[in-house]
Amino acid sequence: MAEIRPNPTLSDDLINQILLRVPVKSLLSFQLVCKTWLSLINDPAFVKAQLLRANTVETEQVLIMNRFERREGHKISLLQIDSRQIQADLKFPYECSQDVFCRIVGSANGIVCVAVDFDIYFWNPATRQSKLIPSYIGTCNELYGETLGFGYDPISHDFKVVRLALPPSVEVYSANKNVWRKVPDPIDDTPVHAKFDVCVNGFLCGIGCFGMVVFDLNKEVLNCAIKLPVHNYCYDYIIKFKNSIAFIIILNGLNDDDNETDPRLCEKISMWSLDDDACLRDGGVEPSWTIMFSIDFVNPDVFLELYLGYFNNGDLLLLIETDGYKWISCNADRKEAKIFPLSVDMANHFYRRDFFEYRESLVSLAGFKQVN
Repeated sequence: MAEIRPNPTLSDDLINQILLRVPVKSLLSFQLVCKTWLSLINDPAFVKAQLLRANTVETEQVLIMNRFERREGHKISLLQIDSRQIQADLKFPYECSQDVFCRIVGSANGIVCVAVDFDIYFWNPATRQSKLIPSYIGTCNELYGETLGFGYDPISHDFKVVRLALPPSVEVYSANKNVWRKVPDPIDDTPVHAKFDVCVNGFLCGIGCFGMVVFDLNKEVLNCAIKLPVHNYCYDYIIKFKNSIAFIIILNGLNDDDNETDPRLCEKISMWSLDDDACLRDGGVEPSWTIMFSIDFVNPDVFLELYLGYFNNGDLLLLIETDGYKWISCNADRKEAKIFPLSVDMANHFYRRDFFEYRESLVSLAGFKQVN
């Protein structure tokens, strides 16, 4: 008679390490296996460890984006960077039709901030939880608009929304405190039409009329005049680069005599890296930039605007608008720039500068409710 061996039992630590490597969608299903797994997956320490691993392990790069089609309204989608293909269309739980103004304000640690008209939502697409945050303090000047930014402060472990508006006003919402606070003594040239492109290490960075705009999410201080190597508001972009930031710009060939675009001249795509982040932390420090590459190429179309810049696997990927939307892929080593058409699933849509890095997480915030 064969010997009967007991069923093997995995240690709690080993189960924990296995589950940390499981996709979020599967973890949500595994909560139904038993009460022990339900308790483990919802434990704040496990949520933090899962997020830390997701942010450090190399996986396919995914951006969350907003695209608009007149008949279908707004779509919030995931874009796979390597293939330049739509990975999935997400189901935003609130009305986002063609009759409303919908924009993605930012994305951090699996939490996405979405503004629908004058309402602002925090939303975790993976867990399908969300909440409407309180209304901001000031009023909205519809003539001049406003600028919104969203990011995560790693020092206070807080998700924050920043609002710049006219008359000169800077307001900050804290998820930990669930309140808006006015930043005292706003400056007269507060850049309402700034564009926050990225949040790196607790600093919201973007482009304003007079240079780079930086908001320190921890100190809640705005610096709106950091010098750039060159500047052209619609043709430049701030991107994340090696845990810091870089600056990219497309310069059109200009005829010096009449200052009009001459399509016979070359376009130039250039990228600079920020040498250190001292200027982000202290507004009195002069920034130092190092040129990474500059690529010339002949293109007969006139660029209208630069919508996306993203550095991935040694290549710079740009989304630009000419006579339509097109991709430009820049290889820094070979000094080459190639133009690619949009994929079929991206064609026939309109785009904003709503492109942000996205990773699934189990993060849940106070006030989150389950939504269908």
